[in-house]
Amino acid sequence: MKRLIIILISLVPMLLSAKGDKDTRLIVITIDGLRWQEVFAGADESLMSNEKEVRDAETLRRLYWRHTPLGRRIALMPFVWNTIAKQGTIIGNRNLGSMMQVANKTNISYPGYSEMMTGMVDDAITGNDPVANPHRNVLEAANEDLRYKGSVVMYGSWKSARYAIRNEQAHIPACVSYEQTFAKNKTPRLQLAERMLAGMPRYWRSEHFDAFTYAFALETLMADHPKVMWISFGDCDEWAHARKYDFYLDAANATDAFIRDIYEACEADKFYQGKTTYLITCDHGRGDGAEWGSHGSKVKGSEATWVMLFGKGINPLGETIENGPFYTKQVAATIANILDIEFKPESGEELAPF
Repeated sequence: MKRLIIILISLVPMLLSAKGDKDTRLIVITIDGLRWQEVFAGADESLMSNEKEVRDAETLRRLYWRHTPLGRRIALMPFVWNTIAKQGTIIGNRNLGSMMQVANKTNISYPGYSEMMTGMVDDAITGNDPVANPHRNVLEAANEDLRYKGSVVMYGSWKSARYAIRNEQAHIPACVSYEQTFAKNKTPRLQLAERMLAGMPRYWRSEHFDAFTYAFALETLMADHPKVMWISFGDCDEWAHARKYDFYLDAANATDAFIRDIYEACEADKFYQGKTTYLITCDHGRGDGAEWGSHGSKVKGSEATWVMLFGKGINPLGETIENGPFYTKQVAATIANILDIEFKPESGEELAPF
């Protein structure tokens, strides 16, 4: 066992079996505030039985309760554990000693996305306001490379997400919240999704439901064929803040299905087939027990994050153990490595990719 652990530790920093080449595509997917506890162990029995936070405990148990953590996590996120875990590498199961976290001290969304994409922590960034990030980011660097120029885009549910990559200054088309899509080819399905969003009640003031982010992103991938896309989902975080554990679990399960659909569509499309790397992560964690719905600098455990990589160039190490700590700020270096571009954080700190 000790020899196995040593081998895994030596391999983890070299997840990429080969650097990017001139024909690489990348899809980055973030799931706002999805706890490592549910990702790696599935539904929490104590939270499922809380009548104040669950509408129908019997139905919820039928959907997501199994007698083992392995069974529960497959029930909650079947694509992650039946496909990604077999084809790629997963970091962040603290129960197995795999440690990953944000380096910023706020444990909230905008600073998390900023750290993720700029490869650094700016202690002056402490809030979630929709203000353009002052720092250059790795997607901006990709858009400056001739291989990817004009082919880097972003879709997100939450309004402030696009500001974390200062998309207007970086000339990266982005659509968040209740904005209209930027797609070059507005297919009938995309137009229908836009009309549906326009007719939806604005349940959250600055965020639309993830189903629209999924529809916009998938249709744009198939119609416009961008080489690099960041898809930012937000329902898990919203339902957790509302302390609706059943909705939170349903959102995690739905996001797993969205990721499956995106992967299957891309791998059936010649533009993406065999050429695409997929990176999935989160911007922050959440508390434990009674604090499961909260996160922030005063909430213990909400610094914990996780990452999954699969597709082109990724060694299939599966679920890793006894490694880290890794940091969310390493995502930028990993993206640069995948795309084979030069990127150095403005902090001057050069980090290794995962």
